[in-house]
Amino acid sequence: MELKQWFACLKKGNTPHGVLLAGPEGSGKKDYARQAAALYLKGTAEPEALTDCPYFREMEDTSIETLRDCCAELNQQAFGRGRRCLLLPDAHLLDMRTQNTLLKTLEEPPEEALLVLTGNEEGLLPTIRSRCMIVRVGAMPVEQVAEILKRQGVFPERAALAASLSGGYPGTAARYAQDDYMEFRREALLLLEEALFGPSPFAKAAELIKTEENKKKKLSPQRARDLTDVLGTLLRDSLPQAAGAPMNTDCQKLRNKIAARFTRGQIQGMINRTLWAQKQLALKAGPGSVTDLLLLELKL
Repeated sequence: MELKQWFACLKKGNTPHGVLLAGPEGSGKKDYARQAAALYLKGTAEPEALTDCPYFREMEDTSIETLRDCCAELNQQAFGRGRRCLLLPDAHLLDMRTQNTLLKTLEEPPEEALLVLTGNEEGLLPTIRSRCMIVRVGAMPVEQVAEILKRQGVFPERAALAASLSGGYPGTAARYAQDDYMEFRREALLLLEEALFGPSPFAKAAELIKTEENKKKKLSPQRARDLTDVLGTLLRDSLPQAAGAPMNTDCQKLRNKIAARFTRGQIQGMINRTLWAQKQLALKAGPGSVTDLLLLELKL
């Protein structure tokens, strides 16, 4: 569903109990979530209306203890007004145990309670995603994003690939269409093929995620995130009977090779390890150690 459509539903009080606002960093997910909470509770999309509101709570950390407190509070009967709202920013950073606790509330949500999650949908359990309406903030049809890139002078084949990889986000697609990213991607795919079918190439990985800063090469968290993104989408595209069109349209042979070599369960296990690595990078863990451990565990 589009954001405008959901806000129109909120005005009428017609919304699912669980909603996930998904989108890249900088897309305004958290601001929109607060606006939605204000609209649901106060009838106005002004977050200031939530100040001192006893029926709104925004989870401030990702601990299981805090989530349990929030869910218990959500279950309490509100006096004078039935609606309550819980906002969980960066829900993809919750560990599996905490996500399972959240799942229990989503499975049996209290009356007139709204849970709004923000974050990366791929970092959440499939069972959580299935119980939430997903609103992709700032996303456009992939074909439309490709047309925008072509008008900016990007060659059609690269524009189509960058748009596909971006998931429909123009700003992300523009970065992917740049020469330096495409060169990084080419090297990343070669490295990942070696990691999946040969020895884990730790030295090559370290060199790949380095960046020039102040004339000294340093490990780049952004490049490490890019590497895990390439791996994550590659593995999802390689799942047998994967839903939807593949994002990695430039490496069909490698996708077929992965699908032929590994079982669905093995690929899903590698996806889970990749999600773990992405969470560690989001929590500011060292890019070198995270990348090394991911490559080491890929085929375990």
